[in-house]
Amino acid sequence: MSRETETDSTTPSESLAPRETPARSRLVQPLIDVLLVAAWFAAAGLIGGWVWAHVVSLPQVSKEGNAATVPSEELAKQVGMDGWFFVIALAAGVVSGIVLLVWRHRDPLLSVALVALGGGLAAWLMVTAGKALGPGDPIAALRKLSDGAHVSEQLRLHAHGVAWVWPIAAAFGALLYLWVLKPAVGESETDTLR
Repeated sequence: MSRETETDSTTPSESLAPRETPARSRLVQPLIDVLLVAAWFAAAGLIGGWVWAHVVSLPQVSKEGNAATVPSEELAKQVGMDGWFFVIALAAGVVSGIVLLVWRHRDPLLSVALVALGGGLAAWLMVTAGKALGPGDPIAALRKLSDGAHVSEQLRLHAHGVAWVWPIAAAFGALLYLWVLKPAVGESETDTLR
């Protein structure tokens, strides 16, 4: 066999296929990670907003003359709005962090950063979706009603710092997986306790 026949052993379809370059593969995988994490947290934030709008007991705002007031017994429900946001964001954030790191743990530093940023996206979407799914502005509704009328308060966060629960919980879930739940190097993921 001559040298020419040895080097010309590729088929025409192999020579026309695009070759994966190292620079291209280093860029494609992180972009896939970004898209998957963004899609995950967008869905989680929208679902969280829907759940938040359906589990919260909204306080009633009443009209007294030209003023809108929230009776003192309804103030606990305002705190409940923030409390339910906290619970939903904490649970969904930790679960999201763990699940995404189990699924996409190729680059732990990038994954934890993406999960924390995705938690911020989920928090914003949850607040926006909850506000859109909840009742409208109570002041506008009360203008059309007589004195003593009651309407539900708009679903919103009163303690804005609660929105930080999403990214913190997501990052905690990711770190929990990396530091505690991830199998040790050299140990298969199916090993059991001995």
